[in-house]
Amino acid sequence: MNKPAYHIYSHADADGGIASAVFVKFLRTLANDPELQVSVHPVNHGPDQQDWSKTDLKHPCAILDFSLHPSLLTDKFFSDRPSDNSKIPQLPCFWIDHHPTGGGMPFLTPDNCNNFLPNLTCLWDISATSTPGLLRTHHRQLGIPQSLIEEYERLIDLAEIIDGAQFANANSAHDFASDAVKLQTLFSGNHPAVDKTELYRRLVQQLIVSPSVDELMLSDPLYPAIIEFEKLIVQKQSRLYQDKTVIEKNISVSNFFDWTMAESFPGMGRFIPYLLFPEIQYAIHVQPPRNGVASVSCGINPWNKPDNAEKHLGNYFATHFGGGGHAFVAGGRITSREIHKIGELVKFLKN
Repeated sequence: MNKPAYHIYSHADADGGIASAVFVKFLRTLANDPELQVSVHPVNHGPDQQDWSKTDLKHPCAILDFSLHPSLLTDKFFSDRPSDNSKIPQLPCFWIDHHPTGGGMPFLTPDNCNNFLPNLTCLWDISATSTPGLLRTHHRQLGIPQSLIEEYERLIDLAEIIDGAQFANANSAHDFASDAVKLQTLFSGNHPAVDKTELYRRLVQQLIVSPSVDELMLSDPLYPAIIEFEKLIVQKQSRLYQDKTVIEKNISVSNFFDWTMAESFPGMGRFIPYLLFPEIQYAIHVQPPRNGVASVSCGINPWNKPDNAEKHLGNYFATHFGGGGHAFVAGGRITSREIHKIGELVKFLKN
């Protein structure tokens, strides 16, 4: 069996998944090959993923909605191609991102990245709310057909709601009848019987077949089952967050590091503190550790933002937690010897 000809490395969330579906169809148009083989690899910063910089990228590839990989700064990556080029389409490599911390190197900026990355198509727009929204805004620059953008218009709008936390309120962010919550839940689901990588690929594949949430839900009985499972998880999360959350001034700290049960709280859990404590302005989450490493995230309450929100969470997490993100939400990781960093983060937010 021939190996996939093109590889997409995309953030393991709804934003990255929707962008992947659009990009696969774009690549097939670009290659003039509707059967072009594309392998989608969900990537993330956290204990379930190896260090991104140590990931062995395959050529040719596109990185969507995620940090630049250092391999793309080298000529060697582009010159060391497989010997059998007949199976590899002559397509460019891409790096497309909207995270302020996406470059990961202090010398890179959205304005100069093309100068340092001459071997690939680089589009880094930190003003974009989501990567699908970025693809829509810059589709002419990238060569994406207008018809393809129109085909995915609804999904792109949903990606903007999800990644920009543009829900009307905390209750609507937990409304499982809405398309936005369904997509966010499926792409961040944590059912113990489901392989998350395989689920991500299946979701992307179905969105390639049809950019419809209704058809997605009807395409596999597993998806409604995951939604029902996550509803129960949110109820359990709410009770646990009440027990595990401490309020300091206008900041909530939900610390599960000492919780020994092998469960985690991805996706919807990030809005629960705002549902329980609407007066807070920042929410910190420390997830149960896996193999001694725990995911840490922090966000600004979308419905009660600080008057002077000058804190850049993405930059802080890139420096202190080996992660990154946006000014208003970011994630990283810690070990048991780094619990003190949570107190330092609280001081940073208070000052």
